[in-house]
Amino acid sequence: MDTNNFLKLFKKNEIDKTETLRFVYVNRKKIVTYVPLGFVDKLTFEMSFAGAGKIGNYEFCSFRTKGLGTFMPGKSAKPFEGKKGKLAFEEEVRLEVECGEENLDRVIDALFLNHPYEEVAYEIYDFKKRSGKPASVVIGFKKPVSFKNIITRINKNINQDSIDGNYSIKNLCFTSCEVNNSLMLKAKEKNCKLIIFSEKNKLKFKYI
Repeated sequence: MDTNNFLKLFKKNEIDKTETLRFVYVNRKKIVTYVPLGFVDKLTFEMSFAGAGKIGNYEFCSFRTKGLGTFMPGKSAKPFEGKKGKLAFEEEVRLEVECGEENLDRVIDALFLNHPYEEVAYEIYDFKKRSGKPASVVIGFKKPVSFKNIITRINKNINQDSIDGNYSIKNLCFTSCEVNNSLMLKAKEKNCKLIIFSEKNKLKFKYI
């Protein structure tokens, strides 16, 4: 259960306020390559058409840094620039774009198809970005809600009489991520007495 579905268990007039303690982080890929000045725009566009360079509401996002590349073509090479057996110097641009895992193969295909070099120098890095989706939220109720009431809202098949504890909850924390000391400390600071979390696709409870 994600935070939005959990919040739907309660009516708006029952909730005083909600506050996000943690956000969901998503995995992304950063692709770096080195391309001659005259080809950088075309390569950027083609990689973007394949799914790279999208950040929120923006497309064709990239970062470019000019530098000097060196290489010596071997006997079997078919160099775009330079001569076999001689050290060559080429003014290039370090081009950086990001993409999701789902588009990575298409973006790399576009890189190979549109880069002028026989051997394409490139790197792929993993990194994370914070999304706007909450992973942990504190819910403050206008009036305390009984622990039994909360449990039966989560699972309507549970009989309230079978639940131990007559606790009333004014503030609780719901999280879809790991419950660690950092989260527990933040929840305590918000006067939460209960953390509800997911473990192996089951909701569990922790008093703090």
